[in-house]
Amino acid sequence: MLNNTKSLLARRNLLIAVFITFITFQLSAQDISFTNQGINNLNHFYADLIAKTATLNGGWGLFGGMRAGYNINNNVSIGLVGHGLIPDKLGGSYVNQEGEDELHFGYGGAEVTYKYDLSERVYVTGMMMIGAGRADYENLGGHDYFFMLEPGASINYRLIDWFGLGFSTSYRFASGVNYADLSDASFSGWSTSLDFKFGF
Repeated sequence: MLNNTKSLLARRNLLIAVFITFITFQLSAQDISFTNQGINNLNHFYADLIAKTATLNGGWGLFGGMRAGYNINNNVSIGLVGHGLIPDKLGGSYVNQEGEDELHFGYGGAEVTYKYDLSERVYVTGMMMIGAGRADYENLGGHDYFFMLEPGASINYRLIDWFGLGFSTSYRFASGVNYADLSDASFSGWSTSLDFKFGF
């Protein structure tokens, strides 16, 4: 019964992520003539500082991160993004087969984003990250690398020409985890973040 429930939840989460991905790429396929000729024209490069909370290994964790990239046009951007778990057991202690330990986890990769202006200062973004993750327990030793996929969406507000705030939600898919008592499910789950956005 428990396995069936987990299977149903996994299928639901996969469908939601596929839907987000579909919307992102459908938006990307739209003619850029729909884009407002606004503040985006002024900034070719961008850098975001990210404060993220995320489900993790049956609990939750706090991450710090950064993304940076280039605006190809008013709609499409490409860049790199990385996140690291703040290693202080936020959300509870992580326990492996040797007892309580400190989990280290970070991930990142290449990211494609599509932006659409709702007004001069408010815009929505769809994004897709493809990359890798790394995990280890501090005292257990060893580590593992695995594939990561993270589609997401955000709503953003430009406070001034070169700075704004964004609120994002995303879903992480991990594949290939083979370390200690951890599995793909340990690193797959929902995330929300507050983004501090800089353009230059």
